[in-house]
Amino acid sequence: MRNRHVFWLINVIILLAVLPFAVSAEKVVLSPDTPDESIIHMDPKDVDPSLLPLDSIETLHTTGVAQNIDVTTWRLHIEGKALVRSLDLTYGELQRMPSVSKRVLLICPGFFADYVEWQGVSLRSLLDRAGLKQDFSSVNFESVDGYSGRFSRKEVENNLILLALGVNGQILPKEHGFPARVVAEGLLGGRWVKWLSRVEVN
Repeated sequence: MRNRHVFWLINVIILLAVLPFAVSAEKVVLSPDTPDESIIHMDPKDVDPSLLPLDSIETLHTTGVAQNIDVTTWRLHIEGKALVRSLDLTYGELQRMPSVSKRVLLICPGFFADYVEWQGVSLRSLLDRAGLKQDFSSVNFESVDGYSGRFSRKEVENNLILLALGVNGQILPKEHGFPARVVAEGLLGGRWVKWLSRVEVN
């Protein structure tokens, strides 16, 4: 009987220790009138933005210098030691791949927040096409202007990452990354590389 009481007490202690973390893990649902001044200080992985109104393309914030890219000669290079084969995809080939649409909140900490619906190709489908090996450790995205963003294996596996070709049902504007840009749900916007040219998987 004593052993049973000890076992019960241990379980209660474990539950009390874990409960605060379980509660804090729940996402905060943002109300439709949540001001951007509050959102820009949040972590996107901790919030549910589904009640927010969509921003218009005209009001989206811009960063970097828009690149003039000739889509007829542009290629997306996908390579790396964690892939069975390398890919050189044209814009048309990307457009013909199965498309994913998702409303995703972009937060640039302390500066701005945008909430729109992105359309594009999931990173996972591209990696599967290139023959992703099981022991990969990271994925690095590079822009034609030299900017880059790296994601760990855990981030790739736990978050929806898109190569967006469109936004709010329209072709991705030049100032927002045409022909393709990274959209990483739940991750801060500093690594959402625009004007993509290369994806390296190691």
